Amino acid sequence: MPVSLINGYRMHYETQGNGSPLLMIHGGLGGGEGSASIKRHHSLRLSERHQVVLYDRRSAGQSETPEDGYSLANYSADAHQLLAHLGISQVHILGSSAGGPIAMKFALEHPEMTQSLLLVNTMSYYQETQRQVRKTELERVLSTIQNKENSTLNLNTDQSITSSQQEISQNNALAKTIRSYLDIKDSLERRLEAISVPTLIMHGDQDDRIPLECGLQLHSSIVESEFVVVPNAGHGLLSNEPTVTGNLIVEFLDKVDSQNRVDIPVN
Repeated sequence: MPVSLINGYRMHYETQGNGSPLLMIHGGLGGGEGSASIKRHHSLRLSERHQVVLYDRRSAGQSETPEDGYSLANYSADAHQLLAHLGISQVHILGSSAGGPIAMKFALEHPEMTQSLLLVNTMSYYQETQRQVRKTELERVLSTIQNKENSTLNLNTDQSITSSQQEISQNNALAKTIRSYLDIKDSLERRLEAISVPTLIMHGDQDDRIPLECGLQLHSSIVESEFVVVPNAGHGLLSNEPTVTGNLIVEFLDKVDSQNRVDIPVN
């Protein structure tokens, strides 16, 4: 997986296949395996039709954990600068869970580049109930940081101190990421009707992380979007329902690419 300095941090990314480019933005609010799960479940099949572009977001997967740059506008800029680095001028863009707001922001900021938008078990982060959940998570992370900083004072080996400092750094990045999503407020929701590209929204009807109602709200806000409910499915559709979601992605992108294809007239 190549690594390059993209928009101020060392980003791990990967491309696979040929065809119309598809940028897939993974979920999670920090840490974790980044785009690895999407690669395992979807890259092989989707790369038969598309140039699949994957990357690990700030402080996720194998990418660097920078000190700053944690804002939705900057996350969109990360994606934009990666595509510029790869020489890609038009792209289908998919955002899963926390990757969804980044995909929406990108589509709003760069409509000339966005061929279609795919939103998987995600939301606009406007819903107050969900904001309260994230505020509670932030408080928990801040408490963890404080406890870890206090315990570090009692460590007496360089190795243990270094390990503790790395854990604190990762948790600080997690806190900054959660704050950045809370900062979204209604900045996406009030603009969603401006999205005019073909849009597919898919959501599990048993999602207890981002409830089905959040997906329905996106559907009502994005004009002429398609909405698919995956029955008996929870959160993490791309990983937990790879066959169903893979079929939906392929069918939707085939349709969009067919509509976008321009026949060159023969003289």
